[in-house]
Amino acid sequence: MTGLLDANISQFYYFTREGIKDKAEFHALVSAAFPDAERYDPAEKSDDPYITDMQTAQRFLHGGGQPYEVCRYFLRHLHMDGQKSGVSGFAALLCFCPVLDVLCVSFHFGLRDKSVDQLITLRQSGRFKAYSFDEGEFSCEELAKSICAALKTEFDPVELSYTCELTKFGDYDNIADIEENEANTMYGLITGDEGYMFVPRELVDDRLSCSWGSRDFIKIFAFGQAFLFLNLIDCPSRQEYLKRQVEYGAAAYGGADDYFFMGSCPLTVNHGIFFSVEFTMVLKTIIDDVIEYQGTYESRKGNFYQRIKATRSFRRKIIMVLERVERIGISEIGQLNAMLMESQHISPIVDRVKYLLELLESDLDLMYSERNNFLVTILTIIGLIFAALQIVLPFI
Repeated sequence: MTGLLDANISQFYYFTREGIKDKAEFHALVSAAFPDAERYDPAEKSDDPYITDMQTAQRFLHGGGQPYEVCRYFLRHLHMDGQKSGVSGFAALLCFCPVLDVLCVSFHFGLRDKSVDQLITLRQSGRFKAYSFDEGEFSCEELAKSICAALKTEFDPVELSYTCELTKFGDYDNIADIEENEANTMYGLITGDEGYMFVPRELVDDRLSCSWGSRDFIKIFAFGQAFLFLNLIDCPSRQEYLKRQVEYGAAAYGGADDYFFMGSCPLTVNHGIFFSVEFTMVLKTIIDDVIEYQGTYESRKGNFYQRIKATRSFRRKIIMVLERVERIGISEIGQLNAMLMESQHISPIVDRVKYLLELLESDLDLMYSERNNFLVTILTIIGLIFAALQIVLPFI
């Protein structure tokens, strides 16, 4: 491949936080820990270009509101040295979904004129790569831990995810040619495999099989917890697309929406990728938390009353998670979200959680039956003892 790449890289950490009662408590925690943090309001005008881009994308794509409530803060206590770090833009976000009890810490970087190997290296060690800030050198992992410490909450992420948006892919100006000639390169970028050139095409095609695109200059691929988004914003096809939007918008609405003129943004909000990935990973987080809790539940079994208490607690947790899944409304999502959910195997995991609930119901029934049988046996023995005493006592 010839030429360099422009990329926007994001690292996400997802936590379940039932200890935070509501959004009011979350706002109080953030205000106390990070006084300079800026609360995101979709309707409030801002001078920050990243906030403006997020507002523009959210308004255009989710005008009726997102499928779940979320509180967002842009953290301002970090001041990146872009020249030393080789970064053209940076943002740190703290998000909380109060109904779903999910907390997300994310870091977003703009990168220009990087080689394939540089991006693969970043994919391999991106969470632990040190960046230069005015306050010192820190990795995403260290920053996430310090943010959790400031919020007085444990650093125990349930899920991690990685997003890479490519706005320039060497000298290519259409995605069809990239897919034909650079499939192995894309495989390397999404998996972090430096030996991508030697991987059989059959395996490459399998790893890139979960994909979606609605224009001939955009396409997103999902594999594991990694997402690769091709968004060729400067290619001829997109320029023709913008021309069409200007003409159509002028005739139908008196002008084209600002959304169509968004440039590169480290948040990867173009075409709603940020929101769709967040939707999928938040859902996966609350479901996987139940699967992880299952091991803890098994270790809590002791005497009868401890078993009943642990089983009831686990049952409540599963019912609560299934209710939250229903609130999000899986059946009403679009094709992009459906593809991302398929890549994360959400539906089979939900089915597994439902099956766990059935097993718990059976387990509870069995435990109650065991207790009842035990009580019947005790009462029978006591009855026999009294009967024997009634027979023996007159002769004493």
